[in-house]
Amino acid sequence: MLFESVADEYDRARPSYPDGIYNALGDLNGIRVLDVGAGTGIATRQLLDRGADVIAIDPGRNVLTRAAGRTVGLPAVVADGAVLPIRDKTVDLVCFAQAWHWLDPTTRCSETHRVLRDNGRWAGWWSHARADDQAWFHDYWSLIELHCAGPHRDQRNIDWGHTVAESGLFQVHDRIDVPWMRSISIDAWLVDWSSHSYVAALELPARNDLLSELREVLTTQFPNGEMTVRYETWLWTATKR
Repeated sequence: MLFESVADEYDRARPSYPDGIYNALGDLNGIRVLDVGAGTGIATRQLLDRGADVIAIDPGRNVLTRAAGRTVGLPAVVADGAVLPIRDKTVDLVCFAQAWHWLDPTTRCSETHRVLRDNGRWAGWWSHARADDQAWFHDYWSLIELHCAGPHRDQRNIDWGHTVAESGLFQVHDRIDVPWMRSISIDAWLVDWSSHSYVAALELPARNDLLSELREVLTTQFPNGEMTVRYETWLWTATKR
């Protein structure tokens, strides 16, 4: 798994999620939650802080070990989120923080539906930088698209709620958008981006060359080495039928 090779970078520099996401999910105190694709536990810790009873699930042992190391006693299960080792109808909420798109589309909806209690909820959210009105951001993404196989900036606009609605197993609600600003150093920003799958997949020389070119774009725009970038986190929720 790609994230296993960049677990340190992921743990050091990936951002947490804005409070508005958890506010939109309502009162989490005491409810049983699966954080699927938990990675190093960013969303897991935020859910725990709001009183949820959380089980972290991820297929990557290295990243999940970091999540467990940060939270004493955390139930953490190495497993595929599309084939959940969880009993039927035992969970109130299943969360996918930037993880739903990694799961097998032939089983992910039915598995989530199976483990949820009646009227249980699915939630998926994704954070993306949204500085599209700025020239540096266009140049930055152009380099990503040139050097990496697969990614394109338009993928930020996929309607992930539709992938749940088309199963017929859930009532999908209106998307909730949470805007926020991220202040970060160029160094930390590049550590973050080096943990993205399409950058991590590059051979090391090519990866280093890309990161060097990206740094040049950033230092031209932010000569003092500090960045403030507009982000949006898009949240979809759905209720089990």
